[in-house]
Amino acid sequence: MKPYVICHMCTTIDGKILGGRWGKLPGGKDSATLFETTAASFGIGAWLVGTTTMKEFAGRNVKLPRAKKPVARRDHIADKNAKRLAVGVDAKGVLRFQENEVDGDHVVLLVTDRVGDDYLTHLQSAGVSYLFCGKKEVNLHIALRKLGNAFHLRKLMLQGGGKFNGAMLHAGLIDEISHVTVPVADGGVGISSFFDIPGDPPPKAAATLRVLSRKQLPGSVTWIRYRVLAKHTR
Repeated sequence: MKPYVICHMCTTIDGKILGGRWGKLPGGKDSATLFETTAASFGIGAWLVGTTTMKEFAGRNVKLPRAKKPVARRDHIADKNAKRLAVGVDAKGVLRFQENEVDGDHVVLLVTDRVGDDYLTHLQSAGVSYLFCGKKEVNLHIALRKLGNAFHLRKLMLQGGGKFNGAMLHAGLIDEISHVTVPVADGGVGISSFFDIPGDPPPKAAATLRVLSRKQLPGSVTWIRYRVLAKHTR
């Protein structure tokens, strides 16, 4: 069963997501604190990010020891009782987790048949779970279905980056959007934004939304939640 997906992001008024560019925000909160406090209010125990964002939490890029035997291409659940999950995409096997948790959240990687035996052996020894979700690229529909079934997920929070958010939106897999907007105009061309759909621009906008709630936060920050009504996946 596919979990209900909420995409939660903190952006400038022009949708840019790189908080390190914003300087000091009115009200005294930095971008990371603003993001984490609003995200925590949902009480959702599982978050999902793309490869680039997940690299921020993975270990240093070490050479993997050679696997002593072939590793079967089947899902590996290292902690079936995990209640909190840090989920990342790794189609090519580039992440190097030395531990199986990120701040207490069990690490689960969405991989493909492209990853090698050395990599899978490393993940098993580190206690990391992984799910096979495609031959060369991660099939996002399969990934969400497997996550829901393996860990009994009802809700999942999508947290970037921009290209991965865009891929999820284009695939029609986002149910709700939570948008925290800071009083900053970035204006940078080529700076990652809320949704950067990979490849050529789609022929029309990816989704139609309806406002669920609107809050005014300290420091001229606004927080609006939207329900995705129509998903234009073609």
